[in-house]
Amino acid sequence: MRKRKLAILICFIAVITTAFMPVKGYTKAETGFSLTKSSDQALPDKTLTVTLNGDNLNGLYAYEASIKFDPKIVELDKAESKLDGYFITPKAEDGTVTIAFTKIGKKAGEQGNTALASIQFKGKTKGDAGIKLVSVKALDSALKETVYQNKTTFNDLAGYEWARMEIEALATSGIIKGTSSTTFSPGAKITRADFVSLLVRALELEAEVEGNFKDVKQTDYYFKEVGIAKKLGIALGTGDDKFNPKQTITRQDMMVTAERAMKIAGRMLDEKDSDLSSFSDSGDVSAYAVNALSRLVKKGIIEGYNGMIMPKETAIRAEAAVIIYRLLNI
Repeated sequence: MRKRKLAILICFIAVITTAFMPVKGYTKAETGFSLTKSSDQALPDKTLTVTLNGDNLNGLYAYEASIKFDPKIVELDKAESKLDGYFITPKAEDGTVTIAFTKIGKKAGEQGNTALASIQFKGKTKGDAGIKLVSVKALDSALKETVYQNKTTFNDLAGYEWARMEIEALATSGIIKGTSSTTFSPGAKITRADFVSLLVRALELEAEVEGNFKDVKQTDYYFKEVGIAKKLGIALGTGDDKFNPKQTITRQDMMVTAERAMKIAGRMLDEKDSDLSSFSDSGDVSAYAVNALSRLVKKGIIEGYNGMIMPKETAIRAEAAVIIYRLLNI
């Protein structure tokens, strides 16, 4: 509702102030928007500044930008426009800050490359702030609207078309990250700690971490997420209060962990188990994993490969992305 009001307000101001103005075109193909950040890592009580940039602008008169961030890591402090005009004071809701701006009067739209606004965040704890530009709704002087979705793409997804949409969607929303700005490494094996951390972040699970497994150190980047998973009963360990965080995870363990997390998140109801006999290797599924896998099959989260479920194969990053995407969209 608030976004709709912002858009209406921008349009109203622009209609009043641009009557009889000469019109300049707005070229979608050449125009883009990006963020530059003082740092990806936040620190408690320290400032993290983000600048919204317009690239190859051709008559930008007004805009509304949506920027995601991790509200557990940072909080919105303030924002200011780099352009002269009317800047709506932004507010943050559910990890998204929306900023909106319009020029006033008979002024030409912005051209070329320019900084549009700066947004200042304050660190709440140490970690990756997850700040990401989601979309920009742009208006030219004639109020022609163009929406730019800041889609994340990688150049190493050839051969993984079955996972491309899911990978790019999760990366765009900031849920999953690439191994560099241009690569995702879809065939790389995923560790137990990384998959559990991904689940906890994707499902926004919370718990007070009172302790952790013996082999998970407080300095480990996954300490908090694994601690949450342990407290909630999602990560049960491998015995002797150990988790083996750096060990790769099997497909069946990935699915068992995912099914537990869904229950904790209230996203999956206990239902009658589906029959796994349609998979030629169903007999390879360990007894402790049968129920979890059968429920995920019934939900359509698991489809298998060539009639096989391959429960004891090592899971890869592309498979993890597909599982997480389906969990979030059932």
